[in-house]
Amino acid sequence: MILKSPFNYKTLLCFVGASFVFFTSCSKGSVVPNVGEDDTLANEYEIESLVYFLSDSDKIDTVKVNFDAEEFNNSSNTLKTVQQVETFNDLVKTSVFQLDKTGDELPHDLDIAQFEVNVPGVYYPDGTFSFYSERFSLSDTLVKEPYNYNNSFTLDLKVPANSKLIVKKSIDQHNMVCSFELVFRNKTTGEIITLNGKWRGVLRYFNEHFRVEEKTWDRF
Repeated sequence: MILKSPFNYKTLLCFVGASFVFFTSCSKGSVVPNVGEDDTLANEYEIESLVYFLSDSDKIDTVKVNFDAEEFNNSSNTLKTVQQVETFNDLVKTSVFQLDKTGDELPHDLDIAQFEVNVPGVYYPDGTFSFYSERFSLSDTLVKEPYNYNNSFTLDLKVPANSKLIVKKSIDQHNMVCSFELVFRNKTTGEIITLNGKWRGVLRYFNEHFRVEEKTWDRF
C-alpha cells in the first residue's frame, strides 16, 4: 500500500520559494548600516572682530615720493600761457598681515587669506583709525592695489619768451607698522580663535607739493 502526502510537490515548491523570499528580505534589512553615523561636519569660520592699535614697537614713517619732472618750452618771442592739470594716478596702497605666536594656534583648515577685511586708512592723534575705502585679503604676502586718490590740481603756467619751465611734483607717503587682534569663530563648534600680529603697509598719501623752475634758452 502506498501512502500519499497530504500536499503535493507543487505545493512544497511554492512554500520553499516563499520562505526564501521572506528570509532574504529579512536578511537584507538586518545588515543595512546607519548612514552618517561616523560622519563629521566640515568646519566653517567667520570673523568676530578685528582691532588695530599702535604698541610701543609700532611706528609710522614719512617718505617723500618724487615724480619725473615735466618741461614746458617756449621758443617764441612772446609769453606763452599753459594750463596744466596734474594728477597722482600712479600711487599704490599696500598691505600685508604677519601673525605672531602670542595668540592661539591657527587651525589647519582655516585659510585666513580667503577673507577680506578693512585696513587702516588714517591714524588719528587720539589713537583711533579710519579705514581705507577698499578691503584687502588677510594675506601674509605683500598685496598692492592702485591707491584711490581723486584729487587733481590745475597749474596756470606762464612760460617766458625763449625759455622753458620745469615742473617738479612730490607727495608725502605714510608707511605704518601697527598691531592687530583678529578673532575668528568656528560656526560649527562655537570655538573662538584669537590671532595676534602686525599689519604693514602704505597708510596714506598727503601734502602735495609742486615746484616750478625757469630756464632761459642761453642757459641750456
